[in-house]
Amino acid sequence: MIRLQSPVLLLVVINALTALGWIPKPLLVVHHPNHAPKRDGLLPQHQRRQHSAMTTTRRPMALVPLPVEDLEDLLDIGVPTGPQKETYWGVTNRERYNRTLESIIVSIVGLFFSYFLSFVVGNFIATVLGSFFALWFLFFPDAKARQRNWEFLGGRPMIDPWMEDGMEKRNHEGLFGSLLLARVDDVCVVEDTAALEEYDILDFQDYNKNEDEREQIAGLPYLLRMRISDDEGRELQIHARLSEEYLGIEPGMPAACILLSTSRSFSSLAALTDVYIPDEGCYVGDYPYLNRNEVDVMFAEDDDLWDILQSQSYDTEDVSDQYDYDNDNEVTGTKDDIEDDGFDVYDDKNDEESTGRQKVPVRRRRRG
Repeated sequence: MIRLQSPVLLLVVINALTALGWIPKPLLVVHHPNHAPKRDGLLPQHQRRQHSAMTTTRRPMALVPLPVEDLEDLLDIGVPTGPQKETYWGVTNRERYNRTLESIIVSIVGLFFSYFLSFVVGNFIATVLGSFFALWFLFFPDAKARQRNWEFLGGRPMIDPWMEDGMEKRNHEGLFGSLLLARVDDVCVVEDTAALEEYDILDFQDYNKNEDEREQIAGLPYLLRMRISDDEGRELQIHARLSEEYLGIEPGMPAACILLSTSRSFSSLAALTDVYIPDEGCYVGDYPYLNRNEVDVMFAEDDDLWDILQSQSYDTEDVSDQYDYDNDNEVTGTKDDIEDDGFDVYDDKNDEESTGRQKVPVRRRRRG
């Protein structure tokens, strides 16, 4: 009797028997211990930071494939909408003042240029060019919004996720779309996207974007940093300009957004929309890609989809505080203490395949 000591040799023998038809394929669920299947996710498993107190029973299908027809209804990526144009007029009084002043200067300079050009090319061309400069305040935001909408897809078509296999190159020619139903894992305030120092959002409850102290001093506003995840281990970190409507967001709240990828498995991302937080009635993002009316209608008419979204949330009272503060307003506890609390600490400084910063912040400070 032959004894197969090597799992690899055993796997080769089983595959040979399967090819001869002696073993049915559905029975083959064999994995080498060192080659276990990877969890489907947007970040490698060793980079994920997970809560240890998620005990609520959840539903499957947190990543719902969407056909092209639904994507076209849910995404505003064609003719710019009013909110998309308003983005380029500025979101604060100071930005709107600067945009207005800039438009006036461009219009005046353009009109003078058109006047002198009329002596060279004639009145007709000069009049058309002068009209363009005179209406610069209308053309500029529309042109910028159109450019951004085009860049969202990059000129690539959207593809139905259930398209027949056999044309693998289509994976690189088009984009698959899916609805991510997730939850907020962490939310805080930072000074820039690469910052390791984070501020508790509770200290910004009196925040007003028109009076952003950091923008007045450094010229750059505070940013919201939000991390969302689902039950399948997918994890995303989003940065957006801090706004008053974001101040009520808490860990545990359900969240939804649309992902686009060149891969059916969504192992990598090509585009991400703004994130819908139904409990707060807000959309986190610097640009409104989602058609908000269509999103509301979708969740109102599809009870199963709404139930899946709500099942992703959890009660924050069941999860212990992630950070402790000492008298100096810095996080206390060692790396081992944090790991004992159920969090995976991953240092990505020397990892060539790293996709971002450390998943556990170095410091969480109170706003001074």
